[in-house]
Amino acid sequence: MASTHDVFLEGPHDESRHLVEQTLIDHGFTLSLAPDGSTRAVRGTLASTLALRAFAGRAQLLTLDVQWFVDDRGRLVARVVHEAALSVLGGPIGVVRAQRVVAEVVRALEAVAAGRGAP
Repeated sequence: MASTHDVFLEGPHDESRHLVEQTLIDHGFTLSLAPDGSTRAVRGTLASTLALRAFAGRAQLLTLDVQWFVDDRGRLVARVVHEAALSVLGGPIGVVRAQRVVAEVVRALEAVAAGRGAP
C-alpha cells in the first residue's frame, strides 16, 4: 500500500522545487527525473536490502516518487509517494524503518514549506 503526503510551497516554483530536491539529497537520496516530469528519489540498494534485511540500515532500498503540480492558489505542491512493497524485503523491522524515514523526510519538507510561508 502506498503512502502519500502533499507539501504546499509558497514562492517561485523553481526555487521551491530546488529546496525540496536538496532536502531529499540531504537525507541521503539520489535523484533522477522520470519521463512524466516527476522526481524519483532512491536511497540504498536492493542487494543490501536482500543480503542484510533488518540490518541494512541506510543501505535498505527506499524509493520515493515526488509528483509536482500547482494548486488552485498558485502554490507548488510536492506530492511524496512511497510504495511500501519494497520495504517488506527488509522484514518487519525494514517496514518500520521505512515508515520512520518517510515521516522524517515529510517533516523536513514541511519545515521547508513553513519557512517559505506555506501552512
